[in-house]
Amino acid sequence: MNVPIIISGGGIIGNYISLRLQRNNIHNIIIEKSDGSLPKGAGIRTVTLNENSIQLLKDVGISPSFSKVEHINVLDGEGSGKIQFAASDINAGSLSYVIYFNELHSLTSEFCRDRTYFNNEINTIQNLNTESDPEVILKDDTFIRANVIAGCDGRNSNVAKISSLSSKSDDYFQTAITFIVEADENNKTKAHQVFSEKGIFALMPAPDYQGTSNSYTVVWSINNKDLRGKEISEYVTANIAFFESKLSIQLRPISDMLSFRLTNHHFENYINGSVVLLGDAAHSIHPLAGQGINLGFADADVFCEEIINAYKKGISINEKSVLKRYEIRRKSMNLLMLKSMDFFVDLFGSENLYLRLFRNFGLSFVNKSRFIKTFFIRQASGINKI
Repeated sequence: MNVPIIISGGGIIGNYISLRLQRNNIHNIIIEKSDGSLPKGAGIRTVTLNENSIQLLKDVGISPSFSKVEHINVLDGEGSGKIQFAASDINAGSLSYVIYFNELHSLTSEFCRDRTYFNNEINTIQNLNTESDPEVILKDDTFIRANVIAGCDGRNSNVAKISSLSSKSDDYFQTAITFIVEADENNKTKAHQVFSEKGIFALMPAPDYQGTSNSYTVVWSINNKDLRGKEISEYVTANIAFFESKLSIQLRPISDMLSFRLTNHHFENYINGSVVLLGDAAHSIHPLAGQGINLGFADADVFCEEIINAYKKGISINEKSVLKRYEIRRKSMNLLMLKSMDFFVDLFGSENLYLRLFRNFGLSFVNKSRFIKTFFIRQASGINKI
């Protein structure tokens, strides 16, 4: 079998790429190791999409249900520093959109099932660094020749391992907890984020959860040492009142609680021959700003843009310059976001008195500067595109 593009990974980003390329008459197939069954119900996990990511989905005919965030209130839980962001700062209708992961995955998968090889994965890639097109052998011994292999198979990317691409990683020594709460917040378009000794606590409006209209999603990053010897639910019960007091909001957990260890990684190179890494396969960052999936959509946008432009001009899509342009346009931006998130994690996690004073002053200073606030918002919203 011959196909222009093989996409490894049938997640949200891989499916989006497949759909956009197919709509531009560029045939592709997806290799997905799961059986293709999709979870029922909204689930607990949410994703926060910026304006650019939402528009990319609309352009390919996908419109998930969402809750809009028009205001974000950022507080230093140990001081008086704060920043208040508003969509009106950039003349936009929204800062971000909160969506249930399960729904978005289901919607993107629906359009790609007829070209997805489920219960399968790439075992070997031949002719990787030769003039010939790469040849892929799947787990079930299916042989496929392709022009480009797109690795969208997550942070433990099988394609990255086979291609001998090397990454750097770091451990935040934190655990993220996420769950749904019912809140008595009067403004359903406002999100909150609190930095404190009890962790980084984000509260964002969510679509209705099991009939509860005032549903909010919590993403709470906690130092592992504070969780030692405790159950997740025990820690939440003992400490959530601190944030209720800071925000003057009553919170009632109404879902199970998910938790995962927090680390980051970033590949030194995104391409090797005709193999290219995108999204979580290429990089991952701390979730404090909810930008991980947006970086993935930005990768996918630029990758599709370069492939489609080459295709329309009659240039081979595995021409080295085509994939290199994608890498150049995205790698530095992703690394900048990773370093920025690491800076904030270190700053707000520090017990140093002088750093605490600095961050408290810094939040208040930024809040008074329309220019700096606008810059931050435009970066986070995906408006500034290279």
